[in-house]
Amino acid sequence: MKIKKERAAVPYSCLIDNIKVLLIFLVVFNHIIAFNLVKVDTVVRYVWYAITIFHMPAFVFISGYLSKKPQNVLKNFKNLLIPYVLGYTLTWYSQIWLGRSVDYEILRPTGSVMWYILALFIYRLTIEALGKIRFIVPLSIIIALWAGTRPEFTTFLSASRIVVFFPFFVAGYLWKSEYTKVIRKFKGKIVVALFVIILLFVATNYMIGNNIPVDLFRGNHSYLASGMDNVEGMVVRGMMYLISFTVIFALLMLMPDKRHPFIFLGRNTMGIYFFHYPIMILMNG
Repeated sequence: MKIKKERAAVPYSCLIDNIKVLLIFLVVFNHIIAFNLVKVDTVVRYVWYAITIFHMPAFVFISGYLSKKPQNVLKNFKNLLIPYVLGYTLTWYSQIWLGRSVDYEILRPTGSVMWYILALFIYRLTIEALGKIRFIVPLSIIIALWAGTRPEFTTFLSASRIVVFFPFFVAGYLWKSEYTKVIRKFKGKIVVALFVIILLFVATNYMIGNNIPVDLFRGNHSYLASGMDNVEGMVVRGMMYLISFTVIFALLMLMPDKRHPFIFLGRNTMGIYFFHYPIMILMNG
């Protein structure tokens, strides 16, 4: 009975909806500034790096948290795989409509945001089995760090990204509302907020100061393809996991757990995610 209550309560948490509102805003905002502003403004470049470190890891974590119910393959096919094809096609056609020559590579969804939809489809197909493995979170992090050393993990079927972001999905899947209640009892919330800001600033300053490409946080390529040797790549990616999980726990601790006028956006993030990128391509064009 407790399990049923937990599963029923998860999608309707105001806290989770509020986090989703913030994250979908950061996704759209980050894509807006990525088109041109990061090339001409140093402050915007810092903000872009800082957001990129944690916003998709946090989104994937929340997706895992909301995937606790038994998964239905046909339902996921209808709700994820078909939208993936339609979303990629829409993004591709927005480029064609602007007169650009772009190959239709639906099995390699670079240049679009549809990789997340494909990843979510794969995660939900496998999570019930993989989620039962002992120490799956640290094991998946080790595999993801290793994957960066292998050229076989590429943009084909978003294989690299699926492996790199899986630790966040399975961590969210295994996360319980009781854990959230415990960390929300912590009194020093201002200290936590300041610590996160300083942590993101230091990490961003290190990345920009050492010319480390933001692509590493996107998880699309090997370390060598990102201009780093394997040791440095594993260290930086490991830093991403540490910082991202810290920010995720801070969001669970600091975000308000009450209804506000924009909470409906938290329950419609998929539609925003689906349409915002082709719209921005057309506007930018």
